[in-house]
Amino acid sequence: MSDTTPKNKIDKANKPLPLWSIALLPVYIFILFMIFLFPLAQDWTWIEAWLFIISFAINMTIIYYLINKKNPRVIRNRLKLKKVGITEKTRSSSKSDIFIMPLLSIGFIGALILPPFDYRFHWSRIPFMVEILGLAIMNIGLIIMGIAMVQNAYASKVLDIDKGQKIIDTGLYGHVRHPLYSGAILMILGLPIALGSWISLIPAVFGILALLFRIKFEENMLIKGMDGYEKYQTRVKYKILPKIY
Repeated sequence: MSDTTPKNKIDKANKPLPLWSIALLPVYIFILFMIFLFPLAQDWTWIEAWLFIISFAINMTIIYYLINKKNPRVIRNRLKLKKVGITEKTRSSSKSDIFIMPLLSIGFIGALILPPFDYRFHWSRIPFMVEILGLAIMNIGLIIMGIAMVQNAYASKVLDIDKGQKIIDTGLYGHVRHPLYSGAILMILGLPIALGSWISLIPAVFGILALLFRIKFEENMLIKGMDGYEKYQTRVKYKILPKIY
């Protein structure tokens, strides 16, 4: 019994989700963004919003289809809210989620909520080609996040260390220690530009700073809770941007 139970758990965690659940993802994305972007902007012909929604939906659907096919465990880890691997050594670092996650949410939601008001009241304007550049940056960020999640099944939203979790030092993780955050920063930075709002960069930068602050607590937790993480830091010296930071 002791030998078969862990295998059953692993098999269940690695079992792909039904394909219909991935097929419904673009529907959820369209509904989520359409119910507030266009009503707040009071204009259903807002081209930047349509480009944002369509590209975001296509990108996320492809990403999660590939994740579900190659590494479905990560989807379940991204959905979990309960922390299961916290010890006395890692508890204080893990608790930082209590204040960092709200700060991250404020930054992301602010970067998403302000653009329709900016569009409606003409607070700022961005040239269309710059908006397209912002859209490209946002989607590159999403792609980097997707690759990072494929390569690391333990990429959880919460600060936690799962039982059996191992250090990933190949792929993107062989160049920077937090490629998921690298992609998230590009995504948050490109989002308000794609929607044509300079002023929305304020909450976006706020969210990015909160994310960088979170790295400090996450690395402290990993040093205390995972054997070999300090050696990994010496091999991979940069956190989010090769040769720079």
